[in-house]
Amino acid sequence: MTTCLALALTIPQLAAADEYRLGSQDKLTIRVAEWQTVEGTFRDWTAVNGEYTVGPAGTLSVPFVGEMPASGKTTSEIAAAIGQALQRKLALADRPEASVEMAEYRPFYISGEVQTPGQYPYVPGLTVLRAMSIAGGVRRAPEGQRYDRDMINAKGDFDVLEDQRVRLIVRRARIEAEMA
Repeated sequence: MTTCLALALTIPQLAAADEYRLGSQDKLTIRVAEWQTVEGTFRDWTAVNGEYTVGPAGTLSVPFVGEMPASGKTTSEIAAAIGQALQRKLALADRPEASVEMAEYRPFYISGEVQTPGQYPYVPGLTVLRAMSIAGGVRRAPEGQRYDRDMINAKGDFDVLEDQRVRLIVRRARIEAEMA
């Protein structure tokens, strides 16, 4: 139960059905393009296009934009912020269009009474039950511990039977004394 609670608290997107919110270690693919009215074509911003990782501080470093907060935001919010920042910083008449997609989700960690605790890749739609399943399910007792349990049960059964034997001996002695 503790594992489930800890897992639910460490993976905020499990608790809500909202759009995925970015966090540290998320990898994003960013593409920026600008419509060239005179030429009637799109110009690709190759200097900005690429894969980026949200840093430990929850920020994203994008060329011509600089450090920008990313943690807790959606990909569409980041795309809008990149377009606005590029337009403002480069004094562009038209806002460039930015597209931000998830390249790789940050991992999640599971510990406690599971078969194989550790780090696992997050997948959309992950639930606590699926996460525990990915980690091998609830830890099962090794064979050696089963023998220990069986021995304890057998000792308890023996003690009960020994107690009954002593009572029967006493009862027999009482009956024999009454008959004599």
